[in-house]
Amino acid sequence: MNRFLPLAVLLLAPPVALRADDLPLPVTLGALIVGEDFTSPDATAKWRWGAGKWTVTDGVLKGAETPERKHAAGIACQRTYHDAVIRLRFQFAGGREAILLLRNKFGNLCRVIISKSGMTIQKDRPNSPIDTPETTVVLGKTPLKLNDGEWYSLAAVVRGEEFAVTLHDHATLTGRHPAIDVDKTEIELMAGGDAILFDDLQANAVEPK
Repeated sequence: MNRFLPLAVLLLAPPVALRADDLPLPVTLGALIVGEDFTSPDATAKWRWGAGKWTVTDGVLKGAETPERKHAAGIACQRTYHDAVIRLRFQFAGGREAILLLRNKFGNLCRVIISKSGMTIQKDRPNSPIDTPETTVVLGKTPLKLNDGEWYSLAAVVRGEEFAVTLHDHATLTGRHPAIDVDKTEIELMAGGDAILFDDLQANAVEPK
C-alpha cells in the first residue's frame, strides 16, 4: 500500500473520531488549532511570553521559574476557539508542577495542575473585573505517584460546560461549570519550580455533536 497519499485525499479526509479510551470524553476532532513539536528553536517566537524563563532546545520546550518573579513560568499560544481537544507530553525535570491553562478575554478560565503527587482540575477566578464575585472552583482532584525524568501524556477536552483530563495510564478527571462554555483565546503552558519540559502540543477543534 502506498504510504504517500495524494494531498487532495488528505485535505478531503473526514474528521477523526477517537476511541473513548484515547480521551476523557468521546469527541470528533475537527480543524487543527495548533500543532507544535518544538523542532524549530524559534517555535515560540510569536507566542505571548509571561513569567519565568523559556527555551527551546533539542526539540523540547523547557520552562522554569525565576527567583525575581516567584511565580510559575508561563507561555501562551494565542488562538481563538470554543471547544477543543488539547494533547501534549511533559516531564518533571526538577520542577514542582506542570500546568495547562486555558484563558479567555477575561483572563484565566480553567486549568489542570499536575504535581508528582496529584492532579487537580479547576475553574479559575477570572482576572477581570478586579472586583468579580466569581471564585476558583475545584472540579476534580486525585492522588498520583509520578517521577522525575519520565515523559507523561496528557489529553484535555473542553466541550461546552465540560472540562475533562486524562493522564494516560494514571487517572481521569471530569467536571463541569457554566463559566467554561465561552470562547477561549489562549492555550498556556506553565511550569512551577526549577524545570518542566513540554513536547508535542496539539490542539484540535471539537466537531459539533
